[in-house]
Amino acid sequence: MLGTTFFGNFDLASLAIWLFWGFFALLVYYLQTENMREGYPLETEDGAPAPNQGPFPLPKPKTFLLPHGRGSVTVPNYEREAREVALARTAVSEGFPHAPTGDPMVDGVGPASWAPRRDIPELDGHGHNKIVPMAVSGTFSVSAGRDPRGLPVQAGDLEVVGTISDMWVDAPEQLVRYLQIDLNSGAKRLVPMPMVKIWQDRVRINSLSSDLFDGVPATKSMTEVTLLEEDKISAYYAGGTLYAAAKRKSGF
Repeated sequence: MLGTTFFGNFDLASLAIWLFWGFFALLVYYLQTENMREGYPLETEDGAPAPNQGPFPLPKPKTFLLPHGRGSVTVPNYEREAREVALARTAVSEGFPHAPTGDPMVDGVGPASWAPRRDIPELDGHGHNKIVPMAVSGTFSVSAGRDPRGLPVQAGDLEVVGTISDMWVDAPEQLVRYLQIDLNSGAKRLVPMPMVKIWQDRVRINSLSSDLFDGVPATKSMTEVTLLEEDKISAYYAGGTLYAAAKRKSGF
């Protein structure tokens, strides 16, 4: 028979399983190296090259064409973040927390840290701004729940810092992403929805004290928010959870 004379005593089942394991190993190697296109080579907390870069080498640079005429991006590109991180070691070895050396809310470190994303708005699949103010879009309305517009904004120290004047909507997802605050100082700032509590008679923001609201990163335009601005705004409010209370930042 063909199977007997051609293959003899060769174990086809063994060949199949070894081919599978070989394919699986190559797949793991490929996926891991593709995963290393951003964030590598690794660095320590203070910016020095990490002594252990892992078992896999960096992949060769690959250029990706971005949609909607936004150019291209090549990764890995070995570019480092331009800003200096205002942190200092608390121990010689790695794995220990780093302490802020200045004002962590301003320096953007620890829970207030942000990533240098592109300073352009996020777009939907049709090339339009994904996040838009409700007053500008004209296609959204509040159909259920408490409309926060017009409510006073109460900070973590119970002081009233301003009034909610608008809601910024993620148009494709049909979700409110930000509330717009008209501060008592006359400035306008955004606050991410997960950081607010909407009550019947006020909007409460527990993560910041009243003296910190003017320091919230501003947007260049009041009709759009960029990826970088989103990261900085969210980081500021999140950092306030640790740094805003005087008793929590007394050591910095």
